[in-house]
Amino acid sequence: MHPLIRVVTLLIFIAGLAFARPLFLVAGIGLLLVLNILVGFPAPDRLLQMVSRLRWLFLAILLVYGWWTPGVELFPAMGSWSPTSEGIFTGLLRVLSLVLIVAAVHLLLQLTSRNELLPAIMQTIRPVTTEAARTRLAVRILLTLEAVAQVQPLVSESLKKHPLSDVRLTTLGDAARTLYNDVLERAARSGTEVIDVPAPDAPPLWQWLIPTGLLVAIYLII
Repeated sequence: MHPLIRVVTLLIFIAGLAFARPLFLVAGIGLLLVLNILVGFPAPDRLLQMVSRLRWLFLAILLVYGWWTPGVELFPAMGSWSPTSEGIFTGLLRVLSLVLIVAAVHLLLQLTSRNELLPAIMQTIRPVTTEAARTRLAVRILLTLEAVAQVQPLVSESLKKHPLSDVRLTTLGDAARTLYNDVLERAARSGTEVIDVPAPDAPPLWQWLIPTGLLVAIYLII
């Protein structure tokens, strides 16, 4: 599949998941499961790490929907302090939607190299940007995605040197200073890197049937 088709399909898939309709969520689970089976479940540990970092967001979503959505009390004995069944159900749908979005983005990043992803991003934003702005934005997006992966090991190394189990301010300050210096050093080493922006090519016309078919399916479900 052409990288541009992958990106466009991902964007349409995310738009469908944003509605958090049960039928589409079930279809999304099936689609991602089939795709992962076909490509051999790439980097499952990375996916689990991405999902685990959102656990507090998931909890916040459940709290907001569970306690602020009108409906039948889930625990009548708690009275007004009880979450509602409708709220918890809606919150779980939203959480599942975010998990599927993370899984879809993870799959795209694992299957698409930098030389494929950068031209695809440029082609996707072409209708709303100039050529210079397109190049700058695409490069910044790509560098941001790569920087996250580079900084994560630095955070782990900093926490090993200065474990947060010691809650003294001096320990926290040492950990922050070590991480800051490591990030600056990494940035200095990579500052001379030259990023080659390959010339994008057009995908085969028949491949546009994939995002088009997904868009029609979302419209019919919603």
